[in-house]
Amino acid sequence: MPCWSPKGDLIGFSSNRHDPSNDAAFGAYVVRPDGSGLRRIEIAGPEGSEEAARERVNHVSFNKDGDWIVFTANLGGITAEPVAIPNQFQPYGDLYVVKLDGTGLRRLTWNGYEDGTPTWHTVDDLGLSGLSLNGQDGDKLEGQFEEPLWITCDI
Repeated sequence: MPCWSPKGDLIGFSSNRHDPSNDAAFGAYVVRPDGSGLRRIEIAGPEGSEEAARERVNHVSFNKDGDWIVFTANLGGITAEPVAIPNQFQPYGDLYVVKLDGTGLRRLTWNGYEDGTPTWHTVDDLGLSGLSLNGQDGDKLEGQFEEPLWITCDI
């Protein structure tokens, strides 16, 4: 899934264009909206390296300043046994952040199950103080809801 930077000057996405014959290798890329400036953010290793061939980066999302991305990846390897939840094991789902130049890589989660599609929020723009499930609104809710994973990352 592509993601626009907050300034609108870049689009981030995952692709295997660094190794089109390998449908399991995905890297993080940025490009300008006019198609110029395409480049891979070298996270696991440079193009052509064994590390890049195993890299599986997905769900790229920019921070509010547009100089960091959060993403899911397999960079930490397998840290859970697949028998824990049969058929749900996805070792490419830990959350990471990295600067657009590929520096500052930081792992945020440690598990063998995909943490979903991460996104950035500042405390100010969540507007949680205005939410209420009291009264009639609570009666309209249907289905099941699991609490999202909130992680604080001071970068």
